[in-house]
Amino acid sequence: METRTGLQIRFWGVRGSFPVPGPDTAGVGGNSSCVEMRAGGHLLVFDGGTGIINLGRSLVGANGTRTMRLFLSHLHHDHIEGLRFFAPFYDKAWRCLVYGPHSGPDEFQRALHTTMEPRLFPVSLNDLQAKIEIRDLPKSDRLVLDGEPGVCIETQHSQAHPKFGVQLYRITCGSRSVVYATDVEATYGGFEDVVKFATGADILIHDSQYTDDEYHREVASKKGWGHSTVRMAAEAARAAGVGELIMYHHDPCRTDAEIPALEELARSVFPRTQAAREGLCITLD
Repeated sequence: METRTGLQIRFWGVRGSFPVPGPDTAGVGGNSSCVEMRAGGHLLVFDGGTGIINLGRSLVGANGTRTMRLFLSHLHHDHIEGLRFFAPFYDKAWRCLVYGPHSGPDEFQRALHTTMEPRLFPVSLNDLQAKIEIRDLPKSDRLVLDGEPGVCIETQHSQAHPKFGVQLYRITCGSRSVVYATDVEATYGGFEDVVKFATGADILIHDSQYTDDEYHREVASKKGWGHSTVRMAAEAARAAGVGELIMYHHDPCRTDAEIPALEELARSVFPRTQAAREGLCITLD
């Protein structure tokens, strides 16, 4: 997926919590979180769940840039578990800039090194052949990339996910913008900082893991787990006045057969909605 102008989005992993390969999930896809974006000739990747493995295979076999920027929302396993098998990391021709949330001096770097330390994985981060640069992000930041049209990545740390929070990203290319807001518990009407950050975006990619019943039931409620219901995501999209909502981070127990009814529920609140599926491509000219 190569573009020099405009903004292109491709979904490589759309599940939350853990990957779920199998016949009941093959249509929507069973890989965990990973989204590729091409903006003004720049390769941007958001999260490194198992979806990044197939993305990596496609990148090393293609012509084009050998520089990529990977933006991690946070360090829970379903957002980093594919990194150890990401093919460009093993290729000396690649330059990989990895961004993630700051939680203390060198904490982000140490956490990534820990996932590949010898007791857990046979290849250490220092053994990888690519030129890898790890950069932690402040609570809010703005990264402007060279080229035409102008590309800007804005980031904001949100407390809408338990313990350490989550990093939100807003990608602007020319006059078009996309917000990546996974692992947020929106509350009804939308989590305030998420809605403010996403206001007016062309596309909002928003956590939509649970049903109303799963969130509100008395026994084994998902309330406080850091994820939104489908209805919450739709209400957040409506409050932010975005152009389109993409339901993302589907529950691993959600089968292909269940997704269309949840799309219809979301559309009853915010009509311009679709569920993320592996292989889904969206182009904003």
